[in-house]
Amino acid sequence: MSGKSGVGDRGARACAVLGSWTAVNSRRRKKRAMSDKSRKRRILGLVFSATIIISLLAACAGGNPSAQPSPQPSSQPSTNTKASEPSKPAESPKPSASSPQPSASAASKEPLKIGVILTTSGPMGGIGSKQALGFNMAVEEINAAGGIIGRKIELVERDDGGDPTKARTAAQEFSEKLGITLIVGPTLSSPALAMMPYLTEQKVFMIGSHGADAANDPKKYPYAFTGTPWATYQSAIVAKYAVEILKAKKIGILADNSAYGNSAVAGYQEHLKTRGVSPVAVEQFSQGAQDMTAQLTNLRKAGTEAILAGTLGADSVRVIKNLASMGWEVPYLGSSDMATTVVVEGAGVENMKQVYGYNQERISFSDKRPTPAKTKEFAGKLAKKLNQSPLKESVLQPSLYYDLGYILKWAVEKSQSTEGSKVAAALETMKEYDGAHGVFTFTKDNHSGLDLDDLVMVKAANQKEGVFEMAPGY
Repeated sequence: MSGKSGVGDRGARACAVLGSWTAVNSRRRKKRAMSDKSRKRRILGLVFSATIIISLLAACAGGNPSAQPSPQPSSQPSTNTKASEPSKPAESPKPSASSPQPSASAASKEPLKIGVILTTSGPMGGIGSKQALGFNMAVEEINAAGGIIGRKIELVERDDGGDPTKARTAAQEFSEKLGITLIVGPTLSSPALAMMPYLTEQKVFMIGSHGADAANDPKKYPYAFTGTPWATYQSAIVAKYAVEILKAKKIGILADNSAYGNSAVAGYQEHLKTRGVSPVAVEQFSQGAQDMTAQLTNLRKAGTEAILAGTLGADSVRVIKNLASMGWEVPYLGSSDMATTVVVEGAGVENMKQVYGYNQERISFSDKRPTPAKTKEFAGKLAKKLNQSPLKESVLQPSLYYDLGYILKWAVEKSQSTEGSKVAAALETMKEYDGAHGVFTFTKDNHSGLDLDDLVMVKAANQKEGVFEMAPGY
């Protein structure tokens, strides 16, 4: 074998070995590639299977109500009552007719806004401030007990200053801007008469202390109520006392020229006439006048033996002081306001020996008639509130508005509504509500809770623990 032939053989063998190694490597790479693809396929398969399983589990859970979040209550009551509804909530117990209870539909947690319009400034401000005191006492108690139909009371308070225009403006604000449908007040008749036509249009309920006969018209003002006897009743008890008990023959009349004063004059004239008496003189003045000496002088010249008064608050104070400065000792008979702290302290006890006012029998006393337990209880609360022992403040105005707070609560719960028309309709069914101030009955024909039988005359300056000694003759 030549040298070239050996070299060629070696090259051929090397090429064969290289080719064999290359082929082996190629097969290995193919196997690895196939193995990688297989692993990827397996992973993809697992992912796909997991996805299917998760989807199936979710679908199963969707058919199980317990797996779903609890449904949230709608902000509006449902109107859909179809049988396809999954379940019906249990009905709330129905309220008793004798004791109105909150309904589920009224159990809103939103505060119940009540508008308050009182005269807490000006010549009659002393009256309204005492009324506000009593009403706030009631609201504090009601809220502490859970509110009205499950809602805490939120008061929106305005002072009308005795001004009819301010009272009307406040009423419009409450109705148009704040959506208030329940109003407590006003203190006086002139502001009340300014508000009532508007509130009637808006169907807003109101209950206050106005006493003018012009406001006593449930057909004209179906949503307006008062806790004060109408001026006709007031005039009747005062005229009766002057003629039948004091035996006065010559009777004069003095009043302001407000709606209340005008009603008082008309009432006195009517009730004197039924007893065969004509007033020897009738004198009037502008509410808030600073001196009534001229009017009193005219009454004195006419030979007046008793004065029937249609005056309130600071006006009564000035009249009594004018009488004292004139040295004229004559019986001065008027409304329950004569017995308020404002008048007694303003005029001075020493000047009030012959000053009498009508009052609720419930907040009066005599040897024969003790003060009722409910009135005593309120007097105790008032003494604690004012930190007075013994109580110096008259319960007259505070007790009235304290009762009005609970009367309003009763009517709202009776009607299960805060709509003015429904609350008014409910209140017309109230019979003999036993309050601290009096026993109240309202009807469709009479929106004053008290009548003539509830009234007596009292010694205005003779107060004991907030209540008054009855005048001579009872």
